[in-house]
Amino acid sequence: MTPPDRVQLKRLLIWQAAVAVMVSAAAVPFGMDALLAAAIGAGGCLLANWYFAFRVFQRYAAQEPGRLLARIYGAELVKIVIVLAVFGLAFATLDELNPLALFGAYLAVQVVPALFAQRPDARSNS
Repeated sequence: MTPPDRVQLKRLLIWQAAVAVMVSAAAVPFGMDALLAAAIGAGGCLLANWYFAFRVFQRYAAQEPGRLLARIYGAELVKIVIVLAVFGLAFATLDELNPLALFGAYLAVQVVPALFAQRPDARSNS
């Protein structure tokens, strides 16, 4: 049986991927530059969050909460570095970067799925 926290995490990551696709598709009417910027913003958010989830939700010994806390802080630090690197590369390499699409897509992928993932599942007893 899958623990409830892993089920909720999986649900959140699936929602993030779905929102990333929707946000990128919504940028199509605004041109190729907006589409590329939105895809980079959404992709950077997905990459960072998936790394964090992979790192934090590995097996751990409950008798060592300090090690788990260190893993969480380390994963969050790497997550921030990933996002900064993706944004930095985007600004350094793309001449016609659309910052609104870049940051808007990142924010949408980061925030919107959390709103939907918190809703109780009709199949569960929670």
